[in-house]
Amino acid sequence: MANRRRTLIVATSLGLVALAIWWQTGQDETAGRARLELPENAPDLYIEQPDQTRFDAAGQPELRARAESLAYYERNGESLMTRPVMTVLSSPDQPWKITSDQAVLFNDGSMNFEQNVEVIEQQTPDGMQLYTDWLRVEQNGRFVTTPRPVRLLQPGQEARGTGMDAILTGEDSDITLKSEVSIRYDAN
Repeated sequence: MANRRRTLIVATSLGLVALAIWWQTGQDETAGRARLELPENAPDLYIEQPDQTRFDAAGQPELRARAESLAYYERNGESLMTRPVMTVLSSPDQPWKITSDQAVLFNDGSMNFEQNVEVIEQQTPDGMQLYTDWLRVEQNGRFVTTPRPVRLLQPGQEARGTGMDAILTGEDSDITLKSEVSIRYDAN
């Protein structure tokens, strides 16, 4: 009888341990599935807070890009960035910072910045500021263009226009507003 009782206690204990293991494994799988649920159009690579610096052939930094997140889609060669911040360093003493709500980065290195786009000259606190809602950046940040309305602020003046091409390198950046241009100067 004592033998039977011991066997029953051991069998019951093993059953309870097996039940606990099975229950815990089920909980882990459920939690894992919840964390790994991906959207229908899931990216091939997802990075939070990417920070990348691109260097020229001489080893000098020419472009720095950061963002809240980056999602890369291999089939179309595009990366979607949220809250991107790109600093153009090709003229080290005249860096430019480009920000927006989102951006699309293409395999050829060009980018489309979208929603609340700001381009700010970093050389001085009163540097040039450009605002638009869409901007294409090419040639490692050296050339920017938009067909959309643009607002350009400099100390003592404000210019507005529709469409713009700009070269953001060299001593004097060359910015051309294409149409519907108006300029307001302060009386100072």
